[in-house]
Amino acid sequence: MPRRGTRTTTKTAVSEPLTPEVVEEMPTEIALDTVINAEPTAITEPDEFASSEFIDPNARLPRIQALRGITPQLCGYFLNTEEMAKAGFIDYDSVAENLVEYTFESSGETEQGLLLQKPRLLVCPRTPLLGFDRAATQETEQLVIVGHWQRSFKEDDNIGNCQFYEFFLLNEDNQPLHTVPLSYIAKGANQATFSQEWQKLTQEVTACHAIANGIAARPKDARFKSLCVFEPELTRELVGQKQKSFTCRVTGHTVPTMENWKQFFVGYNPILKKQVWDGLQPTLPPAIPETLALPGGVEE
Repeated sequence: MPRRGTRTTTKTAVSEPLTPEVVEEMPTEIALDTVINAEPTAITEPDEFASSEFIDPNARLPRIQALRGITPQLCGYFLNTEEMAKAGFIDYDSVAENLVEYTFESSGETEQGLLLQKPRLLVCPRTPLLGFDRAATQETEQLVIVGHWQRSFKEDDNIGNCQFYEFFLLNEDNQPLHTVPLSYIAKGANQATFSQEWQKLTQEVTACHAIANGIAARPKDARFKSLCVFEPELTRELVGQKQKSFTCRVTGHTVPTMENWKQFFVGYNPILKKQVWDGLQPTLPPAIPETLALPGGVEE
């Protein structure tokens, strides 16, 4: 088990999760100079270049995928080792048992990576619900967006639904597993069920918070929702009307209660809250991305 860094008069690297309680135990001059994993904590005053104005909205973040797998045991969220490195994974040892060799059905390519079947997620939608051209996407190997989703698209077999999200993966103690947010493109039945279950989770946390504070459970904004811990349940199921195929569906989620709801909300940890808001930027308005190149191995 990692031990707390030694107190000195120089900058201190803290290897265990840094909480407000840990900071309170430190002398003021140490607390103000503390870093986590060699990165400044929320205690450090950010400079002008920390502003969201300097974020490149078109930069490609490391990508996580929902994979149906050839068996139920291989259905889950997959992040290959190259993307893990880009995401700045903090502790590979804690996820080593979830590393697999995954072979993509469409291309036959095999990649090693992390397969999660019941992840803990902090979620921020990056786009509204969109439509994409299936044929053009397959031909160009780029996700070809046709615009905002419209009801009429349901009658067109060539138009699929998709939505872009950004994630932080958490461990069981609600500590981030990585430092750079993950990009996630949910499509088809996966998008519909993911969105539905995530919205339920944010409503449940909102209700618990309202009861605890004696206020009305009015809907919260994106900042609050990005602090809600979503633990989806994934199932490999046949979907489709005319032509059925397997997909990775979100069939439920862990429901918070009045006894444990704070385990599903990280807003009371000021350092983690700032890290999440700085990383996910929940106040940025949703946008429609330009044509997006797809990675080598992709499944819907």
